[in-house]
Amino acid sequence: MTVSPRHFDQRSETSRQIASQFGLLAICLLMLYALVVLAAILPLRLLDPGWQLRFTQALINNGFLALLGLALVHLAAYLAPSNPDLIRRRNGFATLALVPVLGFLLLIPLQGYAVWRGISNANSRQSSQLREVTGRIAAVREAVNRSSSTNDLQQRLRNLRVTPLGSAELAQPLHVLRKTMLETLERTEIRAADQLKGLPAWGLWQIIQGSIRAALSAVVLAVGFAAFSRSRGSMTLLHSWQAWFQRGRGHSRRGWLGLPSRPSRSKTPAFLKNLTFRQARTAVSSPSRRES
Repeated sequence: MTVSPRHFDQRSETSRQIASQFGLLAICLLMLYALVVLAAILPLRLLDPGWQLRFTQALINNGFLALLGLALVHLAAYLAPSNPDLIRRRNGFATLALVPVLGFLLLIPLQGYAVWRGISNANSRQSSQLREVTGRIAAVREAVNRSSSTNDLQQRLRNLRVTPLGSAELAQPLHVLRKTMLETLERTEIRAADQLKGLPAWGLWQIIQGSIRAALSAVVLAVGFAAFSRSRGSMTLLHSWQAWFQRGRGHSRRGWLGLPSRPSRSKTPAFLKNLTFRQARTAVSSPSRRES
């Protein structure tokens, strides 16, 4: 069954239109990715671990938009190979794709550093708060123990800028009030030590899980961009990695002593073969000489 030239021209025109639509959609996806990341990282706080985590999460969680846009650029160039604009755009994005490959790989240590620094800052902040609370409790406890009367205790509490005692509390005997306040201070100290002892195990595990998930996603995105990245020539960066890996496997098969993977053919077998052949000829020719 032959295809008419008119039908072939219609299919070519349809392919060109779809290719143009894919090219426009690719630009929209890349712009959307840039806007989402830009909205997540503003205002800039380069030294803040929280900002660093937001930055890495915005790049990684929305990286599929940029990867899909890059794939659509290549698909558009494939559907319309005669369109010079699409071919030029594909080649340009294929060259620029090396930047996100390196960027996503560099996000892995940045993510780990930001998580470690955030946990360290949280622990140090809670330790500082705990020292402040325990110091204030110790000062109030000392005031309670040193007071000679309820009025003296009231004055000491005012000097420490603590909430003054009420009329019902002032009406109690000093030893009863002292016992009640010391028990209250002890409970408060225990509660503060429990709340400010650092990040709980379940919260720390959730942070580690999120960090591992982000690192694995960054590796997947780097491989995806490497599949569309071309530095020079027609081989993609991913194909270059595969070729390098196969060469590395070939070298590793030779052993860690540098021995060849296959035993080299020495000249000894050939020499023995010639020697055996000569002995056979001598054995065959010797009876004829005896007969003569």
